[in-house]
Amino acid sequence: MRKPLVVILAIILVGFSTSFAVEWNSRLGVGLRGPLFAPMVSGDKYQGADTSEPFMMGLGGSFEAKYGISRSWVVGFSVGYWMTYDDSTAGEDQSFKMYSNKNASTKVSSVPLSLTGQYYFIPESNVQPYLLFGLGLDLSSFENQGAIGGSYTSTDLYSKIGAGINFWIGESITFDISGRFNYLLTNLSNDLPENNTDLPISIRNTDMSNISTRPYLAMLEPSIGFTYFIGGAKDTDKDGIKDKVDQCPDTPKGALVDEFGCPLDADGDGVYDGLDTCNETPQGAIVDITGCALDGDIDGVPDGIDLCADSPLGVEVDVYGCPLDNDKDGIPDFKDQQLDTPLGAIVDQDGVAMDTDKDGVPDGIDKCPEDGEGIIVDEFGCPIAKPLTEMIRLNINYAAGSTEPDDAAKVILDDIAERMKIYSDVKIEINGYTDALGRSISNLKISERRAQAVMDYLESKGVPADRMKAQGFGENDKYFIDTNDTPEGRQKNRRVDIVPVTQ
Repeated sequence: MRKPLVVILAIILVGFSTSFAVEWNSRLGVGLRGPLFAPMVSGDKYQGADTSEPFMMGLGGSFEAKYGISRSWVVGFSVGYWMTYDDSTAGEDQSFKMYSNKNASTKVSSVPLSLTGQYYFIPESNVQPYLLFGLGLDLSSFENQGAIGGSYTSTDLYSKIGAGINFWIGESITFDISGRFNYLLTNLSNDLPENNTDLPISIRNTDMSNISTRPYLAMLEPSIGFTYFIGGAKDTDKDGIKDKVDQCPDTPKGALVDEFGCPLDADGDGVYDGLDTCNETPQGAIVDITGCALDGDIDGVPDGIDLCADSPLGVEVDVYGCPLDNDKDGIPDFKDQQLDTPLGAIVDQDGVAMDTDKDGVPDGIDKCPEDGEGIIVDEFGCPIAKPLTEMIRLNINYAAGSTEPDDAAKVILDDIAERMKIYSDVKIEINGYTDALGRSISNLKISERRAQAVMDYLESKGVPADRMKAQGFGENDKYFIDTNDTPEGRQKNRRVDIVPVTQ
């Protein structure tokens, strides 16, 4: 018999643990509690007419009202009725023996009032352990069961502590099991006369106002309670998700929410779905209270995305809200007087490419911006010329007693000068040579003067002196390139070689 009962109890508890838990906060509940109470004191502590413990375990019940002040805190008030008997023949502990009027000299009945605070752990669960504390007022009546009869009253103040486990059954009913302990603080009033033989045996010779002579000082209440909550589960923000499970309990009215009660915002603009009248706002756009994108300059690109928020009205803009600049010169098309400026060109405030040296290649693209007007240049603005990579030999026909280059040589030197100005990383060595006629010391000096004359000419054409080196080698045998026995051979040996030297 005992095993099936345990199984049934286990099934019931599992059912309770899987039921729907509801919020305590701001809910009012009413219910009943019972059925037992037990006076707590051993017989040898009693100082009345005999040494028996006066009262046994009794029956009773209470009406309760509860109000949740938060998710975990509940205030409770109760009023009830208890009754039990003494056993005038008992000489041992009677606290946990069920009451009987057999051998009774006294019947005690009581109307207990209590005010408690209850703290519930795990408020989000439907199985909630809790603690209880508070005060109780006990309005007691003692009735003589003998032939003499008569009854007397006493009013006591108790402290209350306890613990229990609460189970939610659906959304409106709870079931709990608890143990509560009441301890006498003081007697507020009584009408029992002292040393009156007409009093019941259990309280004869008892000073009710003195707790050291009281029949009992404490009571234990093992009980089961049922509470019904008025109204359904609370939904403070009216979003359809009960407060008990609502993770966002202050959702604005009208907003659409997810299963946890939190507002949805599909376009991420900060205005919740249901309140948002523009549900496809681009990411990053600034919106008004209705969720529609703001566009201060009315260019079709929302504020927050618009990188040029002050575009003139009517001007065509790109996807970032900036006026179009098709030639990428930094001047928007609506101001640009030259819409096809080459990429990289430096322009003036009107978008017209600047050309300082007037060579037709705009500044910014022109790699030779100081060539001067009239010079034929390439696409980079530099004079059209080949790089100086090979030795150039000058066979100059010198006038008698002169070291100056002749006209044919100057044409070549002019070209070299232009090429050196373009290719600024090139240096040259200017080497002068003679034939074998004449004195060697004279030939050395004249070769040096002829090399220097070439250098002076190139410098006059704009070639920096530090990029040139002039030197003479005279009639040194190892530098002859032809015979000195014929006029033609000697003419070849009389020369100036220009040799490029890369830095």
